[in-house]
Amino acid sequence: MQPSGPTSFETTALPDFEGLEHLSLSTGEENVLAGADDVRVGIDPAAAVAVVQLNRPARRNALTQGMIDRLGALLDQLDRNHAVRAVVLMGTRKGAFSAGADIGQLSRLTTDEAHEMKFLTDLNGAFERFSKPIIAAVEGIALGGGFEVALACDIIYASGNATFGLPEVTIGTIPGAGGTQRLVRALGKYKAMELILQRETISGEELARRGLVNKVFKPDEDVVMEAKKLATRIASYSRPVVRIAKEAVLAAENNHLDAGMAVEKKLYYMTFSLDDFKIGTEAFLNKRQPDFQHR
Repeated sequence: MQPSGPTSFETTALPDFEGLEHLSLSTGEENVLAGADDVRVGIDPAAAVAVVQLNRPARRNALTQGMIDRLGALLDQLDRNHAVRAVVLMGTRKGAFSAGADIGQLSRLTTDEAHEMKFLTDLNGAFERFSKPIIAAVEGIALGGGFEVALACDIIYASGNATFGLPEVTIGTIPGAGGTQRLVRALGKYKAMELILQRETISGEELARRGLVNKVFKPDEDVVMEAKKLATRIASYSRPVVRIAKEAVLAAENNHLDAGMAVEKKLYYMTFSLDDFKIGTEAFLNKRQPDFQHR
């Protein structure tokens, strides 16, 4: 028998988006975040959910280095914010999620410069360090680096007619933000080869059938709001338990089975000392909803 979860997580609106200047920043982040509106965040304190928006619609949310820096710094900041327990990442409403890297900037990059600046390493690191669930809400196109950003998230919700792809071979390069690695793990070698080597695109509907997209929605349905509902449900559970569960699942992706099983057992046993474990099990035994204290 499984414990029943909360029954309703209706959410009627997105939080107001603000520039990143209003956030409480650590030393060194001020220059990264100040004065830009191409990455925005809204926080719903009642739901404990943050909604992050890529906001460069005139360029289909093509990712500049500044945007990458700001997105990475924002994820680090949200990970430290105890009022946020889950995150939704979106692009333009009924527009593009992201067309990928800004080719104008990319075209000027040399091999030595890429090594020196560790190009895209900070972005990958920010997602890998992020301990809270992050849900990509994909509408329109998610190409190149945009697809890779979605792949770096924990869950993907998408419109059925959203278009995904890794077309980097057409401009003389390859995916460089985890696409070759994550796509093979998600779809297998052969489909990944097909998509990458001939720049084939694939719909949200087909990726859902293949298990990469968690859920697809019709054109008249609101992908972002559905993602926020899911984030609100997840945020209602124990913060440390959700964090530990995410860490255990990622261990399976990054380790061989034996190593992953060992990590899982270690993390599983850790939950037994949490106050929320006692709260959750007692609530189940007494047939009532748990009131998690997030410790």
